[in-house]
Amino acid sequence: MLIDISDEHKNIIDNLMTVFCSAIRFSFKRLLENMKHGELEKLVAVKYQLNIRQAKDAVENARQTITSQKELVKMYYDNFTKKVKTIEKQLDNAKISDKKRIALLSKLDKRKRKQDYWKNFIDTNTIPSVVFGTKEMFLRRCKGLISKEEWQDLRSNRFYSRGDKTKNGNPNLRIVIINGESFLEISTLEKTSTNRAIKIQVPIYLPRKVSKSTGCINGRDYKGMIVDYLQTGEAYQVEMLRRNGNYYCHITIDENKINNFNVQYTGHIGLIGIDTNPDGFALTMISRDGNYKWHRYLVQHELLFARSDRRKNLCGELVKQVINIAKETQCGVAIEDLKFIDDSDVSRKFARIKHQFIYKTLLEMLEVACIREGIEITKVKPQFTSKIGLYKYCHQYGMVVHNGAAMVIARRAYGFKEKVSKLLKDKLISYQESFNKKKEWSKWAIINNILKKKGGVKPDFWLTNRKQLLGIA
Repeated sequence: MLIDISDEHKNIIDNLMTVFCSAIRFSFKRLLENMKHGELEKLVAVKYQLNIRQAKDAVENARQTITSQKELVKMYYDNFTKKVKTIEKQLDNAKISDKKRIALLSKLDKRKRKQDYWKNFIDTNTIPSVVFGTKEMFLRRCKGLISKEEWQDLRSNRFYSRGDKTKNGNPNLRIVIINGESFLEISTLEKTSTNRAIKIQVPIYLPRKVSKSTGCINGRDYKGMIVDYLQTGEAYQVEMLRRNGNYYCHITIDENKINNFNVQYTGHIGLIGIDTNPDGFALTMISRDGNYKWHRYLVQHELLFARSDRRKNLCGELVKQVINIAKETQCGVAIEDLKFIDDSDVSRKFARIKHQFIYKTLLEMLEVACIREGIEITKVKPQFTSKIGLYKYCHQYGMVVHNGAAMVIARRAYGFKEKVSKLLKDKLISYQESFNKKKEWSKWAIINNILKKKGGVKPDFWLTNRKQLLGIA
């Protein structure tokens, strides 16, 4: 965060942000008209009196906006295509009631309209209209809920500069350390008599949490990291943002340049499989030969209803517990490579759970923490982990379904295959010869469908009535 900014420096920074954001919007329009990048960069530099590096940053920012919009269009089209197929599959069921069929037909019509809407952008190689300053605030401005000045402030509140190793880090937004104090050196639009940009230095606060009792640094020493990184001369990116009258800086560095993240804890002794859930982590450890050792469930129910800032803190606490356990056991960890896509119409209950499921935050924080602490982390495909764990391991080791899934995840990270047990095949499969020729996941899909028809839909029902469902009671 920039601190102790004089009024003169504020005016200079505000003017720089206004010109840069205008250059982005101008570049955005010209790129949509298929103007060449090289010509556009020169035009922007002359039109807005920016140096060539600032002009390139503005053009690149506009290009990335267009690219991201095109990717979103493809994603939305694919999602609605899958939704249409899902509803059509439901309509093929002759047993559904007339009321349900009418509702599905109405939903299908809406989904097809959305599908055609996104397909039109793909066919014409265009993108939806983009509102700089956000569509929500644009509508508020149209309704007179915010003033013209507020709307203009939202559209001219940032400045971005990419790094360059040949220029010692970042030539336009450079961090400098003078007598232990940190400053942000900004290349302004003002020129000297020799046509060089006038630079100003503004004090910048780099986070460093010092304990009042011990004087030691708690958490991550961001200021120390920046100081060490500046000595390497490597490139770093800086984005300056204005919010509610304050000026913030987002600094991006390559942490590998200052820290050697050597892997110390691997899967040579054992592996901890982790199943991610809305209320915490399910941990199951196995030995190198794939045998069960122990299981544990790290639960944090507050994740289901806490506010966003509190949730991040709770995620950090859960991740810290996992890191400590991995270090104590000197093992690596294995997680699912989860990718939830809005590709089907789901029940209201699952939609509510999915909305609150911050799996992405949990897994990203866990992955970063493992890399920093030297813990080997392996990602595996998530297909059928819960079902295999439920039908094969839960009753054997007295685990809930999540710990059963964690065991399958750990075994899959080692490359072990999950064969269908002889008991399940004997009791459920009548055509074993053709069944044995199928692939692993196909076999478990067949087992799962058979047990569903018998009423074993919920994990608790299977665990309680396993013998009755298999006919061995």
